[in-house]
Amino acid sequence: MALKTVVTADFDEGNRRVAAGDWQGAIAAFDRCLLVNPRDWQALANRASARLQAGDSSRALDDYMAAAALNPASANIKSNLAVLLKELGELELAGKLLEEALAAEPGHVDAWSNLGVVRQHQLRYQDAIACFLKAIELDGLTPARCNNLGNVCTSALLLDDAIAVLQGGLGLAPNDANLQFSLSIALLLAGRYAEAWPLYEARWRSILKPRHAGSLWDGGPLGGRALLLWAEQGLGDSLQMARFLPRLRAEHPDARLLLACPETFHRLFAQFDGVELLPPDAAPDHDCQLPLMSLPGMLGATLDNLPAEPYLRTVAVDAPPLPDAGRLKVGVVWESGRWGVGIADAWRQHKSVPPEQFAEICRVQGIDFFALQPGELPEPLRGLVAQPAIGDFADTAALAAQMDLVVCVDTAILHLAGAMGRPVWGLLRAESAPFFLADAETAPWYPSVKLWRQPSPGAWEPVLRDVAQALAGQQTF
Repeated sequence: MALKTVVTADFDEGNRRVAAGDWQGAIAAFDRCLLVNPRDWQALANRASARLQAGDSSRALDDYMAAAALNPASANIKSNLAVLLKELGELELAGKLLEEALAAEPGHVDAWSNLGVVRQHQLRYQDAIACFLKAIELDGLTPARCNNLGNVCTSALLLDDAIAVLQGGLGLAPNDANLQFSLSIALLLAGRYAEAWPLYEARWRSILKPRHAGSLWDGGPLGGRALLLWAEQGLGDSLQMARFLPRLRAEHPDARLLLACPETFHRLFAQFDGVELLPPDAAPDHDCQLPLMSLPGMLGATLDNLPAEPYLRTVAVDAPPLPDAGRLKVGVVWESGRWGVGIADAWRQHKSVPPEQFAEICRVQGIDFFALQPGELPEPLRGLVAQPAIGDFADTAALAAQMDLVVCVDTAILHLAGAMGRPVWGLLRAESAPFFLADAETAPWYPSVKLWRQPSPGAWEPVLRDVAQALAGQQTF
């Protein structure tokens, strides 16, 4: 067989394996191409794409750079390299590459879609919408393009548009998990819980992998069976869903209730009678199981029937009470927990307030500020905020109970203090979050939580100024 024929066969096999999602098989096929011709820029670019899908960003970047050096005019290479740079958090560079690609090839549909994603991460939502609409204009509606457009409309809180676009996408692909999950988020923000919950289950086919594969609880009588509940997402989600544990215990008195959750909750959650607490990766014998975030849908939760009473209280801790200096005590949290690196950490950063900006709140006179998040204080807050010792959420709850007010970003402490019924001022991004609605002044799941929203994406300064002024003028909360 001629050498060229062998190379062509390997290249075709690599592309077939990419189409099948066999990233390692594709990489091996392109490896064989490159053994014969190390300057084959198409094989380099395709291997880069496969490596990116396989999670090998470093070697994907090497391949893209080599391919770009061999064919610097290729809009395809620039577009795909921009996707990798976006994943690495290099949004400015990714945007410039895509602009270059589109200047050379204005009809490059994928470049328009990729630029829309970059603009969305840059919080430039109207620009992102324009990019996605251009891709649709050039090449028509597809489920993926509907998902992109619907998601950015959700971020911009254009919820009617988001819902219409995503429903239109489901008209093209009724079982598309990404569209179903995206639509659930828009519906939750709109307060349309009954419609949202069934679609929210698509997260297991979209963004998450279930930890347990056993029989799901169908919401029916448990009798004496064992139900395993397990934490699936962030710490705040577990605190939010804990409200349903007393109801489950009361409605299924003979059932064995098991809760696998982070051990930082175990001392605090021991207050739930009849619930056995297990490590998060536990796999005990059970008759049925359910991820925690599926509880509200299973129990038919709506805005009209959410439990409004506090459901967490303090438990005994070793630390002595804070000294009483006769001033108001305000607990503060300025940062959400870390989620990853690169673009995976972008939304956490958007939820957090840079310490040098948050310091404006902590300079208000006549108030003692206490950090309710563990870890070393950042330099801008030293001398303004005290840092009590915190070992777990029982310690945090004991501290929150001593505060006259908690001021925090959208993170687990907001859920904790809200669950305790403590006065909370929650600092929210302009994009809001699924369980805080689009424009509510009070958190619907926590009546004691007042919401302070950014007036525009990324704009913390007006929020912090208003909060500082409000703190300076109030003596009780």
